[in-house]
Amino acid sequence: MWETIALRKPTRSYSRDVKMWKEDLLITKLMKAKTALKKWTDLCAKVKADGTRKKAPGRKEAKRHAAMVGMKSILEVQVAASLDEMGVEWLYETDTLVYHTCLGWDESCNVKTQTYTPDFTLKNGVLLEAKGKMTLDTRKKMVAVKRCHPDRRICMIFGYANNKLSARPNATRYWQWAEAEGFEWSDIVVKKEWTI
Repeated sequence: MWETIALRKPTRSYSRDVKMWKEDLLITKLMKAKTALKKWTDLCAKVKADGTRKKAPGRKEAKRHAAMVGMKSILEVQVAASLDEMGVEWLYETDTLVYHTCLGWDESCNVKTQTYTPDFTLKNGVLLEAKGKMTLDTRKKMVAVKRCHPDRRICMIFGYANNKLSARPNATRYWQWAEAEGFEWSDIVVKKEWTI
């Protein structure tokens, strides 16, 4: 049920799970993704059956359950549990890619260098990005990363692939944007072809 891992940098989400410091590594106990996901689905089912609350558990509760695994969102936990179930080896937020953006449209374009850390890196080198909400900044960043690293295979996993990018009636949906920009995508599940 629990797995011991070593982390280089402590973050706020890990601060409550600290067990000991040893040789400049933070040793913490984290729950397996499948267990945390089961707890989350049990909580959602209990709230629904209970009828005492009008809504399902909110973002704070979801983040709390994701933090049990050392992740930021329930979607990331779902992806991790799916990868574990498929028997695929993966690393969480380990790779960092450098990319460049242009801060102007004239000849004196100021280039800004930034870094991007994909959510999951598979053993075969595929990068997986789990996205619940696609903001304009996120879309720009993903396009810039793809432009700077055309040799890397970046796949998007959307929590809600049919969501619209804006409130307009004929707005582009997340999956349409991904296809237009050349990203492979799926709705919540990890495609088997990505793991080969």
